[in-house]
Amino acid sequence: MIVTFKSIASGDVIYFKDIALQLLEFMGRDDKVPSALYAEDVSQALNKLEMQLASLKEFENTNDKRNDDAESSNSISLHTRAQPLITMLQKAIKKQSPVHWE
Repeated sequence: MIVTFKSIASGDVIYFKDIALQLLEFMGRDDKVPSALYAEDVSQALNKLEMQLASLKEFENTNDKRNDDAESSNSISLHTRAQPLITMLQKAIKKQSPVHWE
């Protein structure tokens, strides 16, 4: 299943459901699809997402030092996958726009 994030502030951002649900969890949201963020809630969701991603990146860096596994270096990190959504949320904040997903 595909989840599409939408905002009038930017183009659509599309994720597979498992990645989208993980990002929603990091933003402090439940796994309800479809749903939305009011314009005034976007900033808080972005802050939560960035904090969770920073914690995850720190954890991954610690594990990478312990495991020099080729498989882990070939996978795309959640931090990298989240960048289009982060950009969308930043634009939504600037234009004071809501964000919804379906």
